[in-house]
Amino acid sequence: MRTIRLAGLLGSALLLSGVVFGDTPGERDDWNEVAGDGQSLVFGRFLGKFESTEFRSRRIRLREVATGQNENLDIDEGLGFIAEKLPPGLYEVLGFEAIYYPQSSGPLRPDKYRPIRQRFAVKPKAGDAPSAVILVPADRPVYIGTIRADNTLDGVVYRGHQLRVVDEFDESYRRLTTFYPELAASLERQGIVPARHFMLKPTQTEVPLERVVGLEDPIKQAREYIADGKYRQAISWLETFMPASDDERSEAQLLVGEALLADRAYAEAIEELGEVLLIDPSDQRALRLLARAHAYDGHLEDAQNLYEALAEAVPDDAEANLHLGYLYALNSDALGAHKQFAAAFETDFDYLLHEFGPFLIAMRQALTERVAEYLPPRVIKYTMPPPKGMQSRRASANNAFAVLIDHEGKVIAAQIGAQSKGSTPLMMLSLVKAKYEPASLNGIPVPALVTMGTVAGAQ
Repeated sequence: MRTIRLAGLLGSALLLSGVVFGDTPGERDDWNEVAGDGQSLVFGRFLGKFESTEFRSRRIRLREVATGQNENLDIDEGLGFIAEKLPPGLYEVLGFEAIYYPQSSGPLRPDKYRPIRQRFAVKPKAGDAPSAVILVPADRPVYIGTIRADNTLDGVVYRGHQLRVVDEFDESYRRLTTFYPELAASLERQGIVPARHFMLKPTQTEVPLERVVGLEDPIKQAREYIADGKYRQAISWLETFMPASDDERSEAQLLVGEALLADRAYAEAIEELGEVLLIDPSDQRALRLLARAHAYDGHLEDAQNLYEALAEAVPDDAEANLHLGYLYALNSDALGAHKQFAAAFETDFDYLLHEFGPFLIAMRQALTERVAEYLPPRVIKYTMPPPKGMQSRRASANNAFAVLIDHEGKVIAAQIGAQSKGSTPLMMLSLVKAKYEPASLNGIPVPALVTMGTVAGAQ
């Protein structure tokens, strides 16, 4: 799977209720005044989502754990720095949001195409942290780190929304000193050093203790080949590798299976990945890749069994839940399909914008194998009339968008090609705000995509 840089991710347009906005410090505030008001100070930086010029009013959404009170950390419109006063406490990070302003070739008409609030939720994946939290102390300001938020890939596996936090304290503190000199001076006078709290452990690449000059790590090199789409090079490279342990042998075999899967050699991939699982039945990556291989090769019963095992091991796994939802719909299990789709979109609600596999496999069964009836989503009502260009198939090769409609007929995510121009953003906005009857498979509501052009590719 490969994605291009996107102008934005669109979610729900509903406004938050009961939210208190963080209070930006005043130019003459000092620490005693801030603390005397029962406040503390949070500063850091945010990078990643919503960085295009089409987004304004970016903020991080928080919830105070003890009281349930919602708060927002505003992100400045320049380099993404954060400096906000908040009551001390422990906060859960709910997500990020920004206001999307569609651009067009002519003057924007806010009365017709109103800006809409976009957001995405955050749930760190296994290996990062069970939840994203910010600890705000009462006795000093806190630096929360530079947050990098993005959709990430691990080989051919889409990992969903990921947070990475890196330490760029010096740069952030210089900015705080520049914009709030009296506050910084008051900290210096009292000898107060800001706390450093990372809501997730910083990601650092460990340097091996020993390195053979001129010799690359074959396993690392194979992963890089797979990430770059050079699947046959990965396989050839691994064929020259002499494992020194059972773990290395299993990892090399798994990477061969992953490369074969990505190269659409499904039968060979099934053989390699099956052997990995025989050695270690708990290997979740091998389980995931083997389930994909069976699904792509048309072995839907085997795929269903494997995805059920993956969903049991990782209940919030979007891929497993989406595949199972479509497979249950193919089997006319309405209750099972609804349950799986609801679970799939609870965290990674934009999954199908980045990994088309579950949707494409189901459509192949419905449209090619003729084993099910598929009806696409239907617009019931446009709440914003589409531009005239929407009636024409003629468009620039760079114009592209995708709108994801869930199994209840709600638009839950969308994206637009970075080079899209003219009326394309307005076309997408009309689709985002339209009311739909959801797509159906054997009469069972299922998620679906409405697309123009290519904004992402799938294996």
